[in-house]
Amino acid sequence: MRRTRALPALAAAALLAACGVQPTGVVPAGPGPSIRATTGTYVRAGLTLYFVSDGRVIPVTRPSEGFISPEGAITLLLKGPTEREAAQGLTTFVPPEIGRVEVYPGNPTSIVLPFPVRKLSNQAINQLVCTTIAASSDTGRAPVTPGVNVSSPDDKMYFQSCKAD
Repeated sequence: MRRTRALPALAAAALLAACGVQPTGVVPAGPGPSIRATTGTYVRAGLTLYFVSDGRVIPVTRPSEGFISPEGAITLLLKGPTEREAAQGLTTFVPPEIGRVEVYPGNPTSIVLPFPVRKLSNQAINQLVCTTIAASSDTGRAPVTPGVNVSSPDDKMYFQSCKAD
């Protein structure tokens, strides 16, 4: 009878001693997993516009609800940075008087400016190109080509990819 009581205690002691795992506290592992739909239309909770900081074109995400077309994104870009963004040193090289910029989906996507492209700086063109690509990607219709055709009334057409930090 004594043997039967000692056997379970001995087995429990052996299991505890054999595992070799020392107790630890809670270890932070970052955020939990998230689930994103792999079918249907995916619209992000933010819109990415490209502004200039220290001469470099950088992405800025603004909160948004629902669908914003590439033309809508460019309209917001033309309004320039918000007061908060400007206070952080962001600016735009795209002049607000640029007028209506048309965007045509395709491979590649095309941007049609209302005046000659040469009137814009490289940063301004890059802001337009990067913002168009980001907005097109948000709609689930990301172009296959890595850039955009930029054309103007003088019938010049340039292909440019997004060059942002």
